[in-house]
Formats: sequence, structure tokens, C-alpha cells
Amino acid sequence: MDKFDTSVALLISSLVGAGVFAMPIFARQVGLLSVFVITASFLYMLGLGYLIIEMFPGTVEEEVDRYVGPWAGSAMLLVEISIIFLALTSYAMALKTHLGISDLSILIILLIPLILELHLPSNFTLFTSFFTLAFVSILSLLAIPRMELPVSIFLASGSIVTQTAKEVVAPSLINLSAVLPLFLVGLFAFYGHNMIPRIRNVVRNQKTTKKVFYMAISIVFLLYLPFVISVSGLGVDKLATKYLSEYFTVPLSSTIDLFSLVIFYTAFMIYGTHLATDFGGRKKSTGLIIGGVAILYFLASLLQVSSMMVIAAAGFGVTLYAFLVSLAGHNAKKLFPVPTLVLAGTVLTWLFLLFQVF
Repeated sequence: MDKFDTSVALLISSLVGAGVFAMPIFARQVGLLSVFVITASFLYMLGLGYLIIEMFPGTVEEEVDRYVGPWAGSAMLLVEISIIFLALTSYAMALKTHLGISDLSILIILLIPLILELHLPSNFTLFTSFFTLAFVSILSLLAIPRMELPVSIFLASGSIVTQTAKEVVAPSLINLSAVLPLFLVGLFAFYGHNMIPRIRNVVRNQKTTKKVFYMAISIVFLLYLPFVISVSGLGVDKLATKYLSEYFTVPLSSTIDLFSLVIFYTAFMIYGTHLATDFGGRKKSTGLIIGGVAILYFLASLLQVSSMMVIAAAGFGVTLYAFLVSLAGHNAKKLFPVPTLVLAGTVLTWLFLLFQVF
């Protein structure tokens, strides 16, 4: 592959993750407007990518440090680490959902690669990402013919389609409480912007970097949206992969379960080993990662927080990341009005969250 194709593949691999499987349950609750909520997530992340490409010649952390202050650069690093920890925790919980074994067994299985400091080649990361996209596409095609009254379902908030009676319950037009989680999960699903500086180093051209970014994020969006709509149309009421493995019959259900385990396990390994590398790959750092994931995992279990909500929390971390980037763009007095729009979108998201909490 030439540099452009390689860069598109690399960026897709950083954008694609298992977080998309949390989206259908929230989309089902939101109804037809879920299409616009997911599109809003896409546009928000598109604006963030534009800012990073156009404004920052160096790393994002360096430029935020320059235009906002040293505290902001440190905050950026902390936010990025937090997003990864939350993703790791969510993937561990998703595997528990599929395997049904004890919490301790799950953590032992997942943390062995980190303890052994296994490093996955970049080609494996690329393969896993495109495997996930293929998996999503196939599930979309399988789900579309089985959608029950899709128009009625998506016009109703909290529509319930049982597998026995196939009854549709439509209490209201939209469930506002699910809008924000869906938006936040969407932000995480389209998050891979820390790869942009690497892409810029590969293609050595700002204009080409923009083309790479626009193409990669658009491909992911065009594959994610049909998946979320089609699976939501089945009446999904839990993590999409688990629901689908129970919805379909053998051997398809077993295949979905197996592929889901592969996706979540490899996603955990990739995130974990990359984080260990960022920390220096030392055993002490590996211990911190293992301890952090274990604490978050048991805390989420204790509070009975679902893996979907943990991914939404990672999406909230993305808003913090976007706020610092857009604040740097605003202070640099460049690219108006994009930094202002991203800031406004972030503040509105936070206000919406406060409104729901109180």
C-alpha cells in the first residue's frame, strides 16, 4: 500500500473499537432521533479532528500546553489515560457478560498478556479493526430483514419487541434520558484522534492528512450507523453482541458469541499493551494498569454500572479532551468559528448532564 492507503488503514484501526456495540440499546430508547444524535457525535468529532490537523504542528499535548498552560497539558495526558482505563474496564465487563465466569477469572484471563508484556504487531491491530468492521457489516445485513415494524419502533421511545409476542409498546416519542449516553458512546466510537500526529508524520502534508482523516472517519460512520439502526430495530435490550447471540439460533448464535469474544479480548489486549508502551512498558507501569483496571472493574460491579455506561463515561472523557483542544484553538485565535462551536457543544453537553443529574 502507498502512504495514503496505509494512513487511512492506520486511522481506521485507531477509530474502530468494540464501543459501537453499546450504541444500539441507547438508540432503541431514543427512537428515530438516534440517527441525528449519532450524526451529531460524528460532526462533533469531525470538528475536533479538523482543529487538531489545522492548528497543531506538534503533538496535541504540546500545543495545549502552549496556548492554555502547563496544567492543561498535564490534564490532557490524564484524560487520555482515563479514557483508556474506562475502555479496558468496559471490555472486561463485556467479556464477563459473554463468558459468565467469575470476576476474578475474567481479570486473570485478560491481564495475563499485560503481565507477560506481550506486544502486538501493527498488522494484527489493522486486521482486528477491519475484522470488526466486517463483523459489524455482516450483522447489519442479517438484522435488517428481521426488523419488526422499524417505522413504529423508531417513532417510539423505549419500544419493546419481545421475541414471543412481538408486541410493540410505544409510550412516548423520545426518551431524553438516553440521548446523552448515546451521544457520549458515539463520541467514544469515533475517537481515534491521538493517531492524527502519527498520520501527519507519515504523509508529510497537511492537506493529505485532512483527506485521510475525512475518509477514515466517514467510512467508520457509514458502517456504524446502519448497524446501530438495524440492530436497534430488533428491540435490543442489552449489549448488542450478547443480545444478537441470543436472538439468532445455532449455529449463527454460536458464531456471533465466538466472534464477540475475539473482538472484546483483542480490543482489551491492544488498548492495554499500547498503554503499557506509553508508560514505558516497565513492570511497575504494568502493575499500575492491572491495579487500575481491577479497581474500576470491581467498583463498577459494586455500583451495578453496566459496560454500556462505562463506555459512556469514556465518551465524557472525550468531551474533556475536546474542551482542552478547542480552548487552545480559541486562545490561539485561529480557525474561527470551529473552536467556538466545539466549545459550545461541549458546554451544552455538560449542562445537559447536570440537568439529568439534578
